[in-house]
Amino acid sequence: MLLDQYGYEQLDELIKKETVRLKRAVSQKAHAYQNDTNTWHDNSEFDNAVEKEDAAINEINKLIEIKADADILEKHMQTDKIDVGDIVTVDIEDDVFNVILTGKYIADAGKGEITLNSPLGKNIYKKCKGDIVKYKHLGNLFVVKIIDFKRI
Repeated sequence: MLLDQYGYEQLDELIKKETVRLKRAVSQKAHAYQNDTNTWHDNSEFDNAVEKEDAAINEINKLIEIKADADILEKHMQTDKIDVGDIVTVDIEDDVFNVILTGKYIADAGKGEITLNSPLGKNIYKKCKGDIVKYKHLGNLFVVKIIDFKRI
């Protein structure tokens, strides 16, 4: 996974949030176990807390693995090639629009961001104005022309 420093720090924040979620699930599980008059096998509150606990543990483990395998990028500073932070104008099947290439783990789609790890992001990173790239995603072939880009 390609990330910039902000994306790497974003993973830390997500791990912290999941750790809080895990602690809450463990607390709910203990509460459900202590307050149950039946056996724990018939305790839906306990079962629900266990599911939440397992989900939080799985998410934490996934995020830790992503973080361990992440490549932290520095700006490449080649003025003729698209870099992290650039606003890129692309044409996909006569639909022209701008995207901001980001090194975050999770992009803000509302701001027009795409990550380096998205199908489009992977294919336009370090490309030049006028380049045409093709890629498949979910069985569909996309042809992208890079119209322009600018540094922000």
